Amino acid sequence: MDDLGLASGVDTITTLPRSIIENILSRLPLREMVRTSLLSREWKHKWLTCPELVFDVWFDQMFLTGCELNPIIHHVLRHHRGPLLRFTVQVPSIRSCPEIDEWLHLLPNHTLQDLFLRVSIGGERRLTTHLFTFQHLRNLSLESCTFHPPLGFEGFNKLVTLELQNVGLMPDRFGDFLASCSAVQTLKLFHCPAFNCLEITGPRLKLLEFDGIFSSISFKNCPLLRDVRLAFSLELNMENGFSLSLVESLSCLPALEELKLQANALEGLFRYGAAPVKLAIALKSLKNLHLTNMYFEKIAEIASAISFIRSCPILQKLRITGYTYEVVDSVAGFLRSQEPFECLAQLKSIKMQLFCGNDSEMEFLKYMLASAAALEETAITPHSGCVTDGGEAILNELKQYPRASSRAEFISSDGKARFP
Repeated sequence: MDDLGLASGVDTITTLPRSIIENILSRLPLREMVRTSLLSREWKHKWLTCPELVFDVWFDQMFLTGCELNPIIHHVLRHHRGPLLRFTVQVPSIRSCPEIDEWLHLLPNHTLQDLFLRVSIGGERRLTTHLFTFQHLRNLSLESCTFHPPLGFEGFNKLVTLELQNVGLMPDRFGDFLASCSAVQTLKLFHCPAFNCLEITGPRLKLLEFDGIFSSISFKNCPLLRDVRLAFSLELNMENGFSLSLVESLSCLPALEELKLQANALEGLFRYGAAPVKLAIALKSLKNLHLTNMYFEKIAEIASAISFIRSCPILQKLRITGYTYEVVDSVAGFLRSQEPFECLAQLKSIKMQLFCGNDSEMEFLKYMLASAAALEETAITPHSGCVTDGGEAILNELKQYPRASSRAEFISSDGKARFP
């Protein structure tokens, strides 16, 4: 920029409309944006009108000589001019501190749309209730703080994305809070307090991602929810029908197409020494299923997973992430006893990750090959500690077995080699 107008002698960028200059500045990291103040007297304060302020790791590195970021952020906010649409603090070195409340009070609650506060070090801090006056928020992301909406709060009616990580909540009131934010389309909850019942209400909700603890989950008025990703921080308690209750709740989502789920969440379907061939309920809209952390050493888990897969009548893509180190003959024997099942007629793709090639995994794949009449590809990503040849030997072995689909291909882990 110090060569502006080199050919014509005219500073063409400075003469651009203010909106275009602000758009250019907003695309720069804050560190570079601040440095534009050195260009000339006219540029000294232009960055202070930028509608986006992002204090991230790159900005932090600018002040590694001993300057503290807290007063710098405070100074920038005090001198900022014009509407501010986005405010982000994502700096690991910042601890939970009283200054955060001061920053929130300096932010313009009549224009702010995106707020990201990720304070990675320090204890949880309860944020000022002033946060709940930002009625134009569209995206809210908080980490390592306490989030308690005041009594009588009527919700963020424009909020589209809500992400909370390591945030202290009042679980018994969170359902009501979420119901009051009727525009939310994306909800992500990571490592928040345990829920007895996780109530999810969202007429516009499309994506739910959860990693934590709950005893049960219920969906109310979620007609558009198509993508659900569930992980659990601790071992699940399979008593009191947890697995069946979970499947019943998921089956009530009419738009559910994508599901990512820990395989052990289904283990409770295996009761009285067996799992049903097919569940009494079906996930009629599910197209893509990813079962993670599947223990091929546990017959209850494998049997329950197969029962669940059989209950997804239009399933097209199946991904399994394994977690197996020992060979258990009873699991392989159980899989050999399973007859091919016609309900997998639409399954087109199977991907196995962290694959070791033991008998249980091989028998599982052979069962799928024999059941999936429309199968087009089987991709193997081997576990580096178990398989050294990229999985080609495993694929070569598998292709010798009968397949329900004559079109099925085997794809190596690099995605290049195909074995018809």
